[in-house]
Amino acid sequence: MNMLHIEYILTLAKEKNFSKAAEQLYMTQSALSQYVRKQEKQLGIPLFYRGNNSITPTPEGELYVQTLQNMKTNMLDFHRQLADLTELRTGKLVIGTSNFFATHVLPSVIRQFTDIYPGIDLEVTTGSINHLKSDLSIGKIDFCIEHDSFEKTSFYCEPLYTETHYLAVSRSHPLNRSLNGSALTAEDIKNKSIQFSHAAPVSLQGCEIMHMVDVKPENIFYKCHTDMLHEAHCKPRHMMLADTIETAFRWAETGIAIAIIPDSLIIHGNFGSHPYYYKLDLKNASQNVVFALQAKQQISAAAKKFIELFRIFTENK
Repeated sequence: MNMLHIEYILTLAKEKNFSKAAEQLYMTQSALSQYVRKQEKQLGIPLFYRGNNSITPTPEGELYVQTLQNMKTNMLDFHRQLADLTELRTGKLVIGTSNFFATHVLPSVIRQFTDIYPGIDLEVTTGSINHLKSDLSIGKIDFCIEHDSFEKTSFYCEPLYTETHYLAVSRSHPLNRSLNGSALTAEDIKNKSIQFSHAAPVSLQGCEIMHMVDVKPENIFYKCHTDMLHEAHCKPRHMMLADTIETAFRWAETGIAIAIIPDSLIIHGNFGSHPYYYKLDLKNASQNVVFALQAKQQISAAAKKFIELFRIFTENK
C-alpha cells in the first residue's frame, strides 16, 4: 500500500462521507467506493458501517485506520530525518498559507530558500484557514504561516511578527480635514519615520457616515476587521464588500471608500501610489502572524531553515 492509498482510508475516516472524501482527494465517489470494497475483500473484514448520509469505522476499521495513521506518521518522520541527514541536499517541504501571504509576503523568502537549498522540493498550498487546519492535522502540509487562529490543543504555534492595520483614506477625501495632523504615508510606515512615531491614533466612530469597503466573510481579514468595528462600536451606514484586500486597497486609494488595510500589504504590495494612512486606537488593530504545526510533530531541518529566513526577512521589512 502506497501513501496515496493510505490517504484514501484516512480521509474517508475523517470526512465520514464518500462524496466529501472523494472531493478532498480529487477523485470520483465511485472510484473511492470501489477501492474501499477491494480493501475489505482483501482483508476479509468490513472497514466501515454504511449509513444513508454518513459512514463510521467498524471496530476492525478503527484499528486499521489507526495503523495506517501510524504508518503515515512514521513515513513522514523518516523523510524529515532523511532530509536532515543529507544536510538539506534532498527532501520536500510543503507550506500552507493564504493567497494573500503567498502573493505578498512569501515570494522573497521562497526565492532565497530555493537559492540556498536547491535540492529541497518546495511546495506552497493555499486555502481557507479551515482547509489549512484540516490539511495540517492529517499531515498533508508540514506547517502553516497564517494569522493566529489555531487551537492550542491541536497545534503548536510560534509568533513570527505582528501585523498592524491602518485606516486608509484617499488623499483627496474630505475625511482628511477632520483627521488633520495624523496622516501617514506608506514610506512613514515602512521606515518608521519621525512622523510615524508622533502620529496620534484616530477613532473609527467618526467614520460611520462614510462609505467603507471591507472584505467578504471568507477572506482571512474579515474576522479581524469585524472585531475592530465591534471594539470601536462603529456601524458604517454604507458598507461595500470586496473579494480581496487588494480590491479594498484600490477602492480606498481611488476615493471610492475608506478601508482598513494591513501593513503587510502596505509594505510588500509594491503599489506605485498610496492613500493616506491613520493609526487606530484599537487593540484588535494588531494581530500575530504565526507558524503552526501539529501539536506533537517534530519540525524538520528544512522547515527550521525556512522559518529562520522568514524571521530575518520580516525583521528587516
